[in-house]
Amino acid sequence: MTTLAGIRAKLDEAPHHIFHASLPLYILLEKRPRPDNHDWVEVGCWKQGNAEGMMVYLSLIDAMIDLYGRNRNGGRYRIFPFEAIDPRAFIDGHGGWFTVYLVYGFAARGNRLLLNERGEPMSMTHATHFQITPDMADHFHLQFGDKMVAWLERLHDKAGMPDYGRIVDELAVASSDELNRHAGEALQRIERPDAGRDNITHCGLYDPIEQCWRYVAFADLAHCSECA
Repeated sequence: MTTLAGIRAKLDEAPHHIFHASLPLYILLEKRPRPDNHDWVEVGCWKQGNAEGMMVYLSLIDAMIDLYGRNRNGGRYRIFPFEAIDPRAFIDGHGGWFTVYLVYGFAARGNRLLLNERGEPMSMTHATHFQITPDMADHFHLQFGDKMVAWLERLHDKAGMPDYGRIVDELAVASSDELNRHAGEALQRIERPDAGRDNITHCGLYDPIEQCWRYVAFADLAHCSECA
């Protein structure tokens, strides 16, 4: 598999490239050819209330951990840069709105990750809604707000990962074998996991440099809803 940095570079050069995002994000895609469309792909989505949106990942390791869960029962999802998709059909089907659920870490209670009934870490997400007008249909740029970016920076700073940009750059040029190794180590290093969806007090982030999980109390951060 070509590195994700390489895929993104080719996208930037492609004349048919549909959109850019102001954050380097990733998405899970599974190719599912149809009789009327041999290039049809299924995108990893999430529905909260009436808002259906695409799951996008700030961390490649977070994406890989979710990839394991989706592929456990025979799925064939792969990770791609977020910009690799053409979301116009999705946007048209949602009345001109484009909702993305940004995965920024995993649910934790204290210094213990919370696992779902399948024994998998539970993603923490923040929903951002973009209205795409007809004049943007051919090419558009998703701009995440300054408050959102500042919140993410503070989250990683509190976690003791102030150089997270360097981590992102290193992972982007990693091979799929290296990414698999990092994600496997992250799962093996989960200590004393807890169960249940209630009483989420912390966000768990995996540090691939120090090879450990780090936890940040939400009480030490402004609530992510203030990022909208």
